[in-house]
Amino acid sequence: MRLPSVAPAVTRTISIVLAVAAVGILLITALADRHGSRRPDARPSRPASPVAESTMPGSVDLPPSTEPATPHVRAADAKAWLRKLAGKWSQDGGKDYFQFQRDGTGQWMAFGQKLWSGKATPRNATTFDLSDLTGQGASYWRVELQSGNKRLFFVGLQKTYRKA
Repeated sequence: MRLPSVAPAVTRTISIVLAVAAVGILLITALADRHGSRRPDARPSRPASPVAESTMPGSVDLPPSTEPATPHVRAADAKAWLRKLAGKWSQDGGKDYFQFQRDGTGQWMAFGQKLWSGKATPRNATTFDLSDLTGQGASYWRVELQSGNKRLFFVGLQKTYRKA
């Protein structure tokens, strides 16, 4: 005598339950996607411990500047002003410094790491915009000569460097 098998009934029931669950997941996903534009934008989280933040152009979120693009400067003036900027400007015994060439190219080094390299473009005799090699920059990336060209003030970090 053969006993009736319950396996087909169990398999059928499990299949129906899984199909209903899949339809439910699809409905919930569709509703979430449909109303997704109403959710606020996610904000990036900040680590709890202090971590050195990148200050490369484009990594600092600043409000759009209303300041006009770099003003037109005569080539002779730019050359003379860049000559004043040329040299090494250091802080912390030389561990943190800017190094500029006479053509305006330069780099910012700190503790053996290059934090920026690019070009300084004069706005006037004492203010220079810094851009990276792709030409990107912002008012954050600006240096100013102060105290009769003996000090270099980096606007981004509000730090003063002295001519080495």
